[in-house]
Amino acid sequence: MHTQNLVFADVQQKDLYPLWQALAGIGLATPNIGLLTDVICCPGLDFCSLSNASSIAVAEEIFERFENLDDQHDIGEMKLNMSGCMNGCGHHSVGHIGILGVDKKGEEWYQITLGGSSSNDASLGDRTGPSVSRADIANAVQNLIETYLDVRMSEDESFLACYRRVGMPPFKTRLYAKVEAEA
Repeated sequence: MHTQNLVFADVQQKDLYPLWQALAGIGLATPNIGLLTDVICCPGLDFCSLSNASSIAVAEEIFERFENLDDQHDIGEMKLNMSGCMNGCGHHSVGHIGILGVDKKGEEWYQITLGGSSSNDASLGDRTGPSVSRADIANAVQNLIETYLDVRMSEDESFLACYRRVGMPPFKTRLYAKVEAEA
């Protein structure tokens, strides 16, 4: 399985709460499975010699920006996957939002894809366009989320369903207009 979650087998019921407390104490008890901050990401430049760009630091920036669980539940189901190179260890190509780190003349840039899925309705994400600089990638994700919240039909429409309904144009328009304005 490629979800990067932990499974603790054979934990007795009487030990569940103490286990949860211990995990909470080290930051591993966040109830965010299937939400925006449940990012699947490869180790990137921090630990992989094949990588072209950082992944962990970008995932942390996104987590910090969206750490409010109420906001995450308002956004709903989200698969954000990130890879630091074309090997795709973070499965970026099948994320609802996929981020691929690329190297441009020694600088970190990130290519974004939308609409991927590794579920029964599998699909590869569509590239939004030019890559985004390291400084702009967290803003880019925020712009994409804001676009989704603005164009979804109802609170029950998932990001993936919304993207498949409206397509790339509203996401691309807002993404690049905002990134250019913020640069």
